[in-house]
Amino acid sequence: MKPEDPQAPPSDGNSDYKFYSRSGDITGKPEAGREDEAGNRDLGHIFSQALKIYQDNPVIILPSLIPIATLALGMLIFAGYLGLMTIFADGGFLALSFMASILLFVILMVVLIFLAEGASIEMIRQASMGRAADLSAAWKSTRRNLEPLVLTSLLAGIMIALGYAFFFIPGLIMSFAFYFITQLIVIDGKSGLDALKASYRFVEANLSDSLIVVLASVAISAVLNSIPIIGPLLGLISLPYIYALATLLYLDRSRVRESSLKMQGEHVEIS
Repeated sequence: MKPEDPQAPPSDGNSDYKFYSRSGDITGKPEAGREDEAGNRDLGHIFSQALKIYQDNPVIILPSLIPIATLALGMLIFAGYLGLMTIFADGGFLALSFMASILLFVILMVVLIFLAEGASIEMIRQASMGRAADLSAAWKSTRRNLEPLVLTSLLAGIMIALGYAFFFIPGLIMSFAFYFITQLIVIDGKSGLDALKASYRFVEANLSDSLIVVLASVAISAVLNSIPIIGPLLGLISLPYIYALATLLYLDRSRVRESSLKMQGEHVEIS
């Protein structure tokens, strides 16, 4: 009987992907009837697995709540601050304070949003290995990737905005092509143009599956947010599931590609 590897992550019914290194050394646990000829798991399984991970790890919602809580608290503080400035400051200083406060608050919100998405994806990665999602470990891992998360996302945002501003269709294409950059940063440690190029190559290699996941995510968000009164809350609650869809698709298709490249390398060495 083969002894268990003490370094291998624990496995349970949730574990569909096993990771043995940060660099993407991934092995899959095959499931009969759930993979195509190339070894890709079908999208139905990915959709159901994303839901199961969310149900088993509700803590995944917490990072998405932090920017919202910060926004609400910041608005209260900002309103009080402006009230004091109106009473004690002159017009010029009040305008300068207002602009500076808005700028600082926007920067804080952008950083928190990127941190929240990165932490959610890291917890989804943990859960996909069969482990319980660990918020503390996810925050630590995401903080180490904060600079590439912010800079790469801003770079992608500028390129997408220019695409929409000038021709619209290029902006739409780039929005789709750069959809997986956060997964590439958090999971594979890529950044900058490397992450953008890698996301484009991933989408190109998995065009139909990526399109289905992106359209499904947009539809879920649009439908939930359109519900009167509770729509924004439902849209917020759905974010971890949307993140999970993209993350599980990336993990699965990357696993298959990694295995294919290894097999090609072994074939070359034998030849």
